[in-house]
Amino acid sequence: MKKKKNYRVIGIMTGTSMDGIDISYCSTDGLNNIKIFDEKSYNYPISIQTLIKKIKIINYSNNKNIKKYDKKITDIIINYLKKFLKEFVISKKQIDFISLSGQTVLHVPKKKFTLQLGNPNLICKSLKLNVVSDFRIKDILNGGQGAPIGSYYHKLLINKINTKSAIINLGGVANFSLLNKKKLISSDIGPANAITDDLMFYFFKKNFDRNGNIASKGKKNIKIFELYKKNSFFKKTFPKSLDRNNFHYLFKKLKKLRPHDALNTSSNFTIHSIIKLIDHKICENINEFILTGGGRKNGYILNSLRNLRKDIKFSIIDDYKFNGDLLEAQMFAYIGVRSIKKLIISSKSTTGVKKSISGGKLYKFNY
Repeated sequence: MKKKKNYRVIGIMTGTSMDGIDISYCSTDGLNNIKIFDEKSYNYPISIQTLIKKIKIINYSNNKNIKKYDKKITDIIINYLKKFLKEFVISKKQIDFISLSGQTVLHVPKKKFTLQLGNPNLICKSLKLNVVSDFRIKDILNGGQGAPIGSYYHKLLINKINTKSAIINLGGVANFSLLNKKKLISSDIGPANAITDDLMFYFFKKNFDRNGNIASKGKKNIKIFELYKKNSFFKKTFPKSLDRNNFHYLFKKLKKLRPHDALNTSSNFTIHSIIKLIDHKICENINEFILTGGGRKNGYILNSLRNLRKDIKFSIIDDYKFNGDLLEAQMFAYIGVRSIKKLIISSKSTTGVKKSISGGKLYKFNY
């Protein structure tokens, strides 16, 4: 691929919430600048959501099982990409490459294994475009957690907004990024939307608890909440990572409650994780916490945080004229360029990797 200062990239995010696909077409140098041209979030129909949420690859050595679901996810991604290019009238000549997150279905860093569905080679051949993907593998093979992987994009945002702020991303899993004495620190901190969204799907066949309306009418179940707090994850030091299903053993207990109480309890899992972060010594100089991801729209969570910690400023990324719905698609476009330029995408203080490294693999289309 021809070397450039700025690349035009299609960033794709299919997150752990498993409810849709985010696509962003932008230009970036992978350093200090990013310009957004077109972007859109597509919500999956119930049929696709049901398919994705049923994917449970317990035995990841079962290649037949993996290939079956990988093909399904790949076809879904290709179809939405074609739809996006047609809708915004983007020609392939205007695109240097696609940067693909992949649909994470299994993440076990201690076994040096992470699995993202969505075959970059097939996408490359189908769309006749270069694809950059597989961002987590090199990190894990070098002793890292493989997540969070977008910390350097968060660093760009922090430098643009407020260097004493922390970004908290509330996707399927909650993670944060901040600068501590100019050192970038990131980690997962606990469950976010994954359990809550799964409960909404179970009780109401809906994607999420809009504005936290259902949670706000419920009551926290103390017994289940205390069980959550005893999870060994909270005893680990930063950086650490989670699979979306690490706390899913609690789902079986939550679904036996009244819907409002179940949603309230799971939302309090997220609130508790954020409060623990705020009270951590690495946040002693942080004066603002900026929420991103779908969970930033949960009014129950945001209002609860503001009521619990009136000494802290809580904001959402949209307050600073960034599109919070497309942030992670932008992020993958950005780290895709960093990958092409062999720039750092993970370090010891963001994923626990032995040394700062780049990552990702280029799947090149031969014209």
